[in-house]
Amino acid sequence: MDFADKEGEAIAAWGLYTYGRKFFNLMFGIDLSANMLSGEIPWEIGNLSHVKSLNLSHNFFTGRIPDTFSNMCAVESLDLSHNELSGQIPWGLTRLWSLGVFSVAYNNLSGCIPSSGHYQGNENLRNVSLGNGCSPSSGPVAPALDGVGATSVSDDTILYVVSAASFVFAFWATVAFSFYHPYGQSVILKL
Repeated sequence: MDFADKEGEAIAAWGLYTYGRKFFNLMFGIDLSANMLSGEIPWEIGNLSHVKSLNLSHNFFTGRIPDTFSNMCAVESLDLSHNELSGQIPWGLTRLWSLGVFSVAYNNLSGCIPSSGHYQGNENLRNVSLGNGCSPSSGPVAPALDGVGATSVSDDTILYVVSAASFVFAFWATVAFSFYHPYGQSVILKL
């Protein structure tokens, strides 16, 4: 099989297939888990800004988590667990508002982490909430990316208030319709 990478074209023995630049915008998820991949994670993967799910777990990746992963502004799930990654978790990952599932469990990472997340199996990570010398000044703090954080708390409060107000409005609108609209009155009289 012969592949050429000129202007996004891939030529295969069975025919000509053209993958334009928009093809990568249509990709929602990449799952390369359990493929026995090794070496460092290519930093170019971080440029896939439209990918919502990236699973590189259960491989033999070494080195650091690329800082370019902070560019993946649409990513909702990032699984790097069960590899041989080392170093600190990039600070830029804390700014990914869309990231809801983040796992780096069972690697060789070091540095500080918040009290929640999927970090088990990393003996050199220290928990911020345990008072063990972790502070923002002692290095970057990994994000609390399990959906619990300052912004999600305020978003949840707004959601609850809007839901409660909608319920109260719908309830009183139904009551008003039942008593003041002729059709509503006839339905109540039949009951």
